[in-house]
Amino acid sequence: MSIFTGLQRPQFQTYYDEEFLMEHRFENGRGFPPSYIDYVKTLGYGRLCGLWSIHIPLGDHPDSWLHRYHDWRSWFDDLLESEEVLQKAALEPDGFPELLEHAVPFAFSEENDLLVWDIQSPDEWGEFPIYAFNLRTWGNFRYAAPDLYSFVEALLDAERVKSILGTHRTSFPYTFEPF
Repeated sequence: MSIFTGLQRPQFQTYYDEEFLMEHRFENGRGFPPSYIDYVKTLGYGRLCGLWSIHIPLGDHPDSWLHRYHDWRSWFDDLLESEEVLQKAALEPDGFPELLEHAVPFAFSEENDLLVWDIQSPDEWGEFPIYAFNLRTWGNFRYAAPDLYSFVEALLDAERVKSILGTHRTSFPYTFEPF
């Protein structure tokens, strides 16, 4: 049983673009990480932990992962074209230049946090490291978790969430609200 199973609602039917979810390949030839696939299949599209939208493949829907990815990716491309001093500031404390080149955004919070995968560093199970980045402060790239399961566990822990999202944050509720 995964951490997502406890959030399922009775008689709720998830919807997503299954073909895209299973067949999409990133520039490194790998597909979506297993924890993300589990999330999509178990919960679908909605609000996780009261604040987070994990964007999933939804075909032509405006909030589909593919549409959101292109919007966010253009922001990263603009940052890559900016002055080195701006790039350096945005990457503090845990980011690195190659991360900007290969970051794959997949989630957004109502507090302007963005989650990205470092697709160039998969582990032996096909998971990508997750980094959190705040768009409001335009920086603070922080290593968040090795996979989506661990990220959700960190959100629920009052101390771990501070190390990922900042000392002003508190733990999040273990909830899922489908859209």
